[in-house]
Amino acid sequence: MDWKIFAAAPLAAVLLVASAAPLAPLNGWSSGSTGTTSGAYRMGIDPAMQFQGQRSISVQAQSGLVQHDSHGAVIQYGYGYAGKRVRFSGWLRSSDVTGWAGAFIHVAPSGAERFFGSRRPDLKEDDLPFGAGGAVSVDRWTEVSLVVDVPNTPTAMVSMGAMVVGEGKVWLSAMRFEEVGLDVPLTTARIGMPLPTPEQRAAEAKRLAEKASRRIPPNLSLE
Repeated sequence: MDWKIFAAAPLAAVLLVASAAPLAPLNGWSSGSTGTTSGAYRMGIDPAMQFQGQRSISVQAQSGLVQHDSHGAVIQYGYGYAGKRVRFSGWLRSSDVTGWAGAFIHVAPSGAERFFGSRRPDLKEDDLPFGAGGAVSVDRWTEVSLVVDVPNTPTAMVSMGAMVVGEGKVWLSAMRFEEVGLDVPLTTARIGMPLPTPEQRAAEAKRLAEKASRRIPPNLSLE
């Protein structure tokens, strides 16, 4: 029996012009985002955008609700590829980008994902997903490809999808996920995301220390 699982159903969308029309639900996918509200990024299938008749997934920042280090991502997962080299590919376009927008792939040896939808003060460059996209808009459909080695651990997990950091919109269509030979070069570029400053790291360390020092819930007497 083949225990390899790729949990994404083929996606498509209708790609011609970006619009403010509601995005269709993206069944079978996950999402994660940060921002001033939970609705800082719209994510789903954009009915106004398609590539050669195939629908596209989209992540769209909502102006005024995101910061330069906010991010939104739609995410799919692959399992059962421990010790293999894999490729995630598709066709991408973007608009209104001020931070970073593109496709990404990320590997987690333990099967636990800590990156998406959180602000990690301990984040390092090596923690960032590999990415294909950029800090400027791609105004026409462009083929992208990401190749990684999956750790040889039983619970290794691969996550992949589309992402926006800061302001911007991205569309990704005609996606494929497959095992490739060792002759296929690995991707080295990472997504473009600001790393925490020393001040942010220090503030978070102080917050955690204060939290750990508390033992008694306050004001149980309702004074």
